[in-house]
Amino acid sequence: MMCQICQKNMPFRKRDGEYYFEAVEAFSKEHCPKEHEAQFIALCPLCAAMYKEFVRRDKSAVVRFKHAVMNSPDSLQIPIQLGEQKTSVCFVETHLYDLRLMLRELSQVNTSELN
Repeated sequence: MMCQICQKNMPFRKRDGEYYFEAVEAFSKEHCPKEHEAQFIALCPLCAAMYKEFVRRDKSAVVRFKHAVMNSPDSLQIPIQLGEQKTSVCFVETHLYDLRLMLRELSQVNTSELN
């Protein structure tokens, strides 16, 4: 199992043989009020800490990431900035599809609530 940002193997296996990783919510409750499996990304501890600090705690970074997820149809690598480091979150096709579908459904709900 690999980190979706640094693409390195997860740091260790637990006693039960499963890889240790951190499941981090890609978006804040403001962008995704309901917990949904698709919005979690699997990160190593270092990338998880950096993602939380430089993306999740920065509203404009979250908006940029959300926009990139929704608008990069041909790429499974979504660019992000972690401090001074330009990198990307790598997805498998089904994960990215499910994440986009979830975001579309949420935006339709939000739009219908405004009308």
